[in-house]
Amino acid sequence: MKRRGVILFGLSLLAGLSSTLVRKRHPSTVADGDLAVFYAGTWTYRDEAHHRDHTLEIDPNMMIRIDGRSMPATVESISVSALVLLDQYGFHLEVRANEQRPVTLFDEADDRSYVILSPNAS
Repeated sequence: MKRRGVILFGLSLLAGLSSTLVRKRHPSTVADGDLAVFYAGTWTYRDEAHHRDHTLEIDPNMMIRIDGRSMPATVESISVSALVLLDQYGFHLEVRANEQRPVTLFDEADDRSYVILSPNAS
C-alpha cells in the first residue's frame, strides 16, 4: 500500500511539472489580425520643421494613406510595440506604440521621427 502511494505521488508530480513546462514553451501571443486592428485608424502627426499637421490613415488590411494619398507599402513586421512597413522606394516607415495606441512615426526617407498626437490634442 505504501509503495502505491509513492508511485501515485511521483506520477502526479511528473504530470504537474510537465504541464508547467508545456505552458512555458508556448506563451500566448496576440494574433496578427488583432494587431492590425490595434494600429488601424486615422492618426495626426505634426511636422515641426514645416509647421504642418499630417494625417496618417491605416486600415485593418494595412493599406496606408498619408494626407489622403495612397502609399504602396508592405508589412515587414508587426508586434505590440511596432509596425514596420517597407515603401515602394525601399525606405522603412515605423509606427511605434504604447499599450494604448500608436505614439510615434519614424520615416527613414526623411530620417525623422514624428509624435503622433493624441486624439484630443489636435
